[in-house]
Amino acid sequence: MRDDHEDYFLDGEPDESPATVPTPNQGPDRSGDNRVIDFDTPAPSAPKRRHRGRKVLAWIVFICLIVLGAWFYIRYFNPYVTEAHASGYITNVEKRGIIFKTFEAEMISERALADTTRVYTRDFTFSVRSDSLARILQPLQGTGRKVTVVYERYYGMLPWRGGSPCVVTGVISD
Repeated sequence: MRDDHEDYFLDGEPDESPATVPTPNQGPDRSGDNRVIDFDTPAPSAPKRRHRGRKVLAWIVFICLIVLGAWFYIRYFNPYVTEAHASGYITNVEKRGIIFKTFEAEMISERALADTTRVYTRDFTFSVRSDSLARILQPLQGTGRKVTVVYERYYGMLPWRGGSPCVVTGVISD
C-alpha cells in the first residue's frame, strides 16, 4: 500500500479565516435589513391548540346534567295529578318518621264501601302536607263522618313530604 495522498491533519491550524466561515449561531448576512428588535414586548407565541375532545365532553356532561335535573324535577317535584278529590271516612291519622316527622292518614273510600261487586282491597293512604290540615283530620277519625280530601299525586316520594305519593292539600268536611 502506498501513501501518496496529502496529509491534512499533520499541519496544525487550518488556513481559513473566521470571517469567511459562518458559525452555526450566525444567520445569513442582513446588512440591508432595517428592522428594530424590541426586547420589552414578548415574542408572539404559536396559536394555542384547541382541545376539541374536551369541548365535546364538556357539552355531553352539561346536557346529561340538564336531562338528569329535568327528570328529577318531574319525578319528585311536579305532581302528575292535581286537585283530585276522594270521599270517605277517616280511620287513622298519626305522625310518623325518624328524621322527618310527617302526618300519615288512612281513609276508607266511599266508593269502596258502595261497590258490592268487588272485594274490598285496601284503604286510601295519604300524607298530610301541613300540621293545620292534620289537626282538622284528627278529630274526624273514627267518628263515621264523611270527609272529602283534595290531594296531589306525585311519581316519587320525598322524606320531608311523607311516606305516600298522595299528599293532601285540603279538607272538606261534609
